[in-house]
Amino acid sequence: MKSLIIIQVIITFLAGLTALFLMYKIMNYFMKKKFKIEEANNAFAILQVGILISTSFIMASVMSAAVNAVQFLNTGGSVQLNNVLTSLIYIIVFIVIGMLFTFAVIFSSIFIFFQLTNINEWEQIKLNNIPTSLISAALILGLALIMDDYIGHLCEALIPYPDVIQIR
Repeated sequence: MKSLIIIQVIITFLAGLTALFLMYKIMNYFMKKKFKIEEANNAFAILQVGILISTSFIMASVMSAAVNAVQFLNTGGSVQLNNVLTSLIYIIVFIVIGMLFTFAVIFSSIFIFFQLTNINEWEQIKLNNIPTSLISAALILGLALIMDDYIGHLCEALIPYPDVIQIR
């Protein structure tokens, strides 16, 4: 059982690190290429912080479901390779779901907010307008907080729990 906990900690750490790294690299590349934002821009850095914290919230709920899958699929006293591999498949699926929903949350937050205002937020962030980036980051964080539990519940619903006997 102790080895299972160690495996869970390692998998969660590596999955979280990978998700944050991928999100940073993809969003950084996309925003720099599309909007020509420079590296030394405080407003851009604030927006990136909001994106990374949002990713952390969503991935934390997804990894909670992944840990439940690992615990459920590896019941008993010993760790079997077949069960560990099945658990890894669930973890990978949950990470993909978490990343897809993270992208959806970030893009929808930015798209909706930027469509509702009369200013060009990308231009303001490019000009290092910190209040605009703070509001944008707060909006992304807010939607991530609203969605994180539900994304975790979606992943949890994919775990093949046995049917519960109904007592009538």
